[in-house]
Amino acid sequence: MSAGRRRRRGSRKGASLAGDPLDLFLDAITNALGVIMFILLMVVLFGRATDSPAETEKSQAEVRELDRLREELRDLEAKLAALPPAGDPELAARWKAASERLPQAEQEVDRLKADTRKSEQDSLAAAAALAEDRKSIERLTAEAEKIQQSAKAPTGFVRVSRFQQDNRKSVILTLAGGKLSRFRATADTKEISAPKTGSDVPDAAAAAEAVAKLLDGYLPTTHRVELLVWEGSFRQAKLVEQAILDRGFDSNPLPVRAGTSIQSGTGGVQ
Repeated sequence: MSAGRRRRRGSRKGASLAGDPLDLFLDAITNALGVIMFILLMVVLFGRATDSPAETEKSQAEVRELDRLREELRDLEAKLAALPPAGDPELAARWKAASERLPQAEQEVDRLKADTRKSEQDSLAAAAALAEDRKSIERLTAEAEKIQQSAKAPTGFVRVSRFQQDNRKSVILTLAGGKLSRFRATADTKEISAPKTGSDVPDAAAAAEAVAKLLDGYLPTTHRVELLVWEGSFRQAKLVEQAILDRGFDSNPLPVRAGTSIQSGTGGVQ
């Protein structure tokens, strides 16, 4: 019995030794998987920790751009929702009215363009004509200056050729400083100077009244009018001359330089 017991004990011990390699293999596999999981975990953790700042900034920029696009999309959706429907009568009427006015507006634009081109051409022509006129004025001015320089200086002596053979008596009217008066010559009168008094003749009515008063009692058949006009009163001289002619008198206006006198005789101005 002791031998039988020993055999059974030996068989148990052999079975125990046969199962140990399997346990060791399982332990090795488990340990290897643990090591691999640990390595993978470390790789993931260290990989996230080592992301560059540029990549992080780029990711944040992409997120902001995405948010902006979403905001624009919401705005467009809101504007689209606010638009009237396609069959809105008011919108259709406005569109029709605008379409009807469009041809007229195009015609008006074409007309304005044509007018603008014509105005530009007229402006160019006017500029050319103005240049020619300026040349003519410069030429005439030069000729006038040349004639003026070659002319003799006035002596203040005025000879009336028109009335030399006229037997009518002369009535001398003087106009200076815008004032009209009558000069009464005598045998001792040598010169006629600019008067300092007289009637103002600012307009045609005043000129006619002054001439009527000064020529009262004289007849065109027996008298002639000699009008002496000093510088500064040439405008009024036109009014006075017309009033003289209206009364039927012959008139011979004579311009006189300022500050000068003219000779006179018993028959009037010589």
